Amino acid sequence: MIPALLAYGAAVLLVGLFAARRASRSAEAFLLGDRSFGLLATWAALTSTTIGGSTTLVLAALVASRGVPGFWLDLAGALGLLALGLFLARKVRETGEVTLAAVVGRFYGERVRKIAAFLVVLAEIVWFALLAQATETVVTALTDWDATAVLVATAALFVAYTSLGGQRAVVRTDVLQLGLMLVGIVGVALPLALASLARTGWPQELLVFPVGPRFGWADAGALLVLVGLPHAVGSDVWAKLLSARDAATARRAAFGAAAAKLGFGAAVTVVALAGVALGVGGPPQALFPATVHELAGPLLSPLLLVALVATMQSSADSVLLSAAAATSHDLLGGAPARTSRLLVVAYGALGLAVALAMRDVLETFRLGYTIFASGLILPTLVAFAPRVRVRPAVAGAAMLLGGAAAVAARLSGWGPDPVLTGTAVNAFVLLTGLELRKGGGRAFSRDR
Repeated sequence: MIPALLAYGAAVLLVGLFAARRASRSAEAFLLGDRSFGLLATWAALTSTTIGGSTTLVLAALVASRGVPGFWLDLAGALGLLALGLFLARKVRETGEVTLAAVVGRFYGERVRKIAAFLVVLAEIVWFALLAQATETVVTALTDWDATAVLVATAALFVAYTSLGGQRAVVRTDVLQLGLMLVGIVGVALPLALASLARTGWPQELLVFPVGPRFGWADAGALLVLVGLPHAVGSDVWAKLLSARDAATARRAAFGAAAAKLGFGAAVTVVALAGVALGVGGPPQALFPATVHELAGPLLSPLLLVALVATMQSSADSVLLSAAAATSHDLLGGAPARTSRLLVVAYGALGLAVALAMRDVLETFRLGYTIFASGLILPTLVAFAPRVRVRPAVAGAAMLLGGAAAVAARLSGWGPDPVLTGTAVNAFVLLTGLELRKGGGRAFSRDR
């Protein structure tokens, strides 16, 4: 186990070192890799970013507890990516902006841009905590190593190569990580799970779809909001589109990532069902790595451990870079690359602190998506809608009130699903300032 992880860690650090010089040339070089990525690199980066802790640990736990309808978690994400490719990817790339908040600022002005950037930073810190926790869960499920030491060490590795090489290092490691994920999860774990299920039989009580006794249409709708919308409007997702060589590349990459997410989700679902059939125990979030270990045995476990770590890391680096970009480009007005490097380190430390404080993958997952989905998404989608305009002050209020309502509902446990609560508040505020305009063009703010 140790040699495999050391070799992988050395490889990603070398990528960061080799990319460091070119990343230092300018802020755009660090944050977007000079917008130089073709279709293969953009697709690999977008796919790797959208397949992380939710597509593995959370999905497996949901399938084990709710049955195959838990697959809605990934189906929602794939539908979000499909919508991104159909309606938004080309328009986002054609803005030529650096961040999601900067795109929002084109429509609503500088004040709303800063509100959007603030919410992005909050959500990305929590998402980094989630992915650090997910990596800890994977490693400790397959080894007897100390959990806190693993958490700190893996977070340090994520921060190190991201701060060195910026987007160029992130995309290059995404290609490596996607290759490991394909080999480990689809090429090895999936066939082993299918062979195991052929021996044990499939757990029939879980084989219902699209809904079942433990998962209704309201649950599916909540996942479409909680997970689907952030895949269509996501700061780390849009960063990959904005780094693409051109708008056509960005659009095709979104379609490819949607297909890949479905494939990986199906593979994880089968592995989770195999774990249930084998009676694999332990905490729900550890079901996937524990099942993989059970299926693989000592010979293949090192390969699969590295593949699972790569799966978590492929998203962790992107969220760190997105948080740094939102701060340096939007909140600080265009800071140099060295400032973004320092911000990656600072936000990595804050994310680690959140991970140490919460220590629950499922709750961290819900909190991260709650902040983003309830605050940013509806005003951003409305901005792209033809013949519709929202006053900037109303858009900013919708972001803040929607996000705050969702977080309050999440922390208090009051009311229905917190994301639906926050989104409803967001929508109500937006409706108070909604105006129709003549013609179908998009209106950009003159503040820019």
